[in-house]
Amino acid sequence: MRAKDLLTLEGASRADLREVLDLARDYASGTLDRPLLGKTVCLSFFEASTRTAVSFELAARRAGADVISLSEKGSSIQKGEGLVDTIVTLDSLGADAIVLRHPAAGAARIAALHTDAAVINAGDGRGQHPTQALLDLHALSGRFGGFEELEGRKVAVVGDVLHSRVARSIIPAFQAAGMQLAIVAPSTLLPLEAGAWGLPVLPSVDDAIDWGADVLYALRLQKERMTGGSPRVPSVGEYARYYGVARRHLEDGAVVMHPGPVNRGVEVAGDVVLDPSSLIADQVGSGVAVRSAVLALATGVARSRVAA
Repeated sequence: MRAKDLLTLEGASRADLREVLDLARDYASGTLDRPLLGKTVCLSFFEASTRTAVSFELAARRAGADVISLSEKGSSIQKGEGLVDTIVTLDSLGADAIVLRHPAAGAARIAALHTDAAVINAGDGRGQHPTQALLDLHALSGRFGGFEELEGRKVAVVGDVLHSRVARSIIPAFQAAGMQLAIVAPSTLLPLEAGAWGLPVLPSVDDAIDWGADVLYALRLQKERMTGGSPRVPSVGEYARYYGVARRHLEDGAVVMHPGPVNRGVEVAGDVVLDPSSLIADQVGSGVAVRSAVLALATGVARSRVAA
């Protein structure tokens, strides 16, 4: 990571990814003790979150930081204060890092223009979710025997790509790690930029297995982001038939991932979520170590070893 801010993983190198994962491994092993002591981390979550918010808070507190939690409810945003004014206020109060989740794509980039604090994008609308991609790589490295073992692995990104900031982060990150990707989605759930990615588009999870997928990365069907009253799929049952991961898809050794929350029986069959072939719990478990590493690099506590 060459910059203090973490807004996107587009343009990240293999060395950038390896740096975060190596540091995360040190945190996970308990070899680093309260490196953020004296630092102030502000968690600014203006959109609902469980996994991301809790793991960032645990990461910051376990590393010794003072933590301030801010949400729309109970803050001046509820009174009409805009994002920029909120960020300027946090900057004036001496925040060292601002972890921002916001419903508008590009919010984190705007925030970074108005503060000297490190801005970490914890999800911005349909934009980006870089720490999710990093913890996914951490979980995959654990399953396959190390970061180097990810090169050449095949990943099928399945489902609602159109509304997914996770997809927009894992695609460049996984490619930088040397993995091969394909998309499995109906045309109604493909974004305009999908053509620029140059990835094969497959019609079903069955076809992804025939393609040789080692990883089935299921995305949540995000009904709340579907505007204009159109559901974009004929029915949930029809969607699950072609794009839901079932136990039969894992019989030849493929693993399933999902960023959560999971709609059981839609993106992933209920009896698969906690199956040994599932990395969903591992993904959550990777969050604290990875986000500790990100906070340390962003605040300058851990010096980057990647040449600028």
